[in-house]
Amino acid sequence: MKIGVDIGGQHVAVGLVENDNLIVDKSELYSAEDREHIEDAIVEKIVREINEILEENNITMDKIESIGIGSPGTISGGSIVKAGNLGLKDFNLLDRLKEHFDKPMHLRNDGKCAALAEKAYGSLKDYDDALFLNIGTGVGGAAFLGGKLLEPKRYSGFEFGHMVIEKDGIECTCGKKGCFERYASIKSLKNKVTSALNLEGDISGRYMRENLLDMNNPEINKIVNEFLDSIVLGINNLIDIFEPEIICFGGSFSYYEGTEIFENYFKSKYYALNGRFNEGEPPKLVMATFKNNAGIIGATID
Repeated sequence: MKIGVDIGGQHVAVGLVENDNLIVDKSELYSAEDREHIEDAIVEKIVREINEILEENNITMDKIESIGIGSPGTISGGSIVKAGNLGLKDFNLLDRLKEHFDKPMHLRNDGKCAALAEKAYGSLKDYDDALFLNIGTGVGGAAFLGGKLLEPKRYSGFEFGHMVIEKDGIECTCGKKGCFERYASIKSLKNKVTSALNLEGDISGRYMRENLLDMNNPEINKIVNEFLDSIVLGINNLIDIFEPEIICFGGSFSYYEGTEIFENYFKSKYYALNGRFNEGEPPKLVMATFKNNAGIIGATID
């Protein structure tokens, strides 16, 4: 039995995992105060959630083989070199956690963790050349060629979300302008919809999936179409580089499976822009089998 940790842009989630089975999990959202002391908040939440899960399930730490952690941003060794959406820089998370747990631990980019879960057990398990795109607070991902995860030596790499798709576009937390995730993340979509509807509070992902197209609101329809166009533009660039057999979407976007936004609007845009495949099918599109749980499961894969 292993423990998987998924550090997200909005929360920290922890789960007990056996192979592809997430036995139990819990998560905590960040408060405004947490964000002012984000390093301490992340450590405190991980430690508290692990201890609570063990206690509530009558499991002792000696039954745990290892602890795997997925985090957004650039990862090197045991450190989060930079995670712009969380305001983290040069944060040696593993050193902090070793003060609390005497277990083998490893840290990996969260998009890579989710991709590994889908490759080992989920939507990508029968494919050798594949792309995984995690679309949520930001945009992350991973590439598999010949069945192997591509990993650079220096940093975590394959930061698809920071591929520039708009010259001199919106400034990103990474310091560049026009990054993919500034146009194609669920956070970006939600912010634009909230502003267009003059809402003061947050709106749920379910509300967006089920109601945006039914509003018959020209401004909202424009926002949705621009969001989908941005995703298609980004993945078409990636297709030209990697030539995958299949593309798997994870994160919050994976919950759009079966909706009109994905099945009709998005797919029609995708196939319309893939004319070069007129003698064959473009890469297959699928959603993550494990949805948002992919990160927790994949974090436990060494």
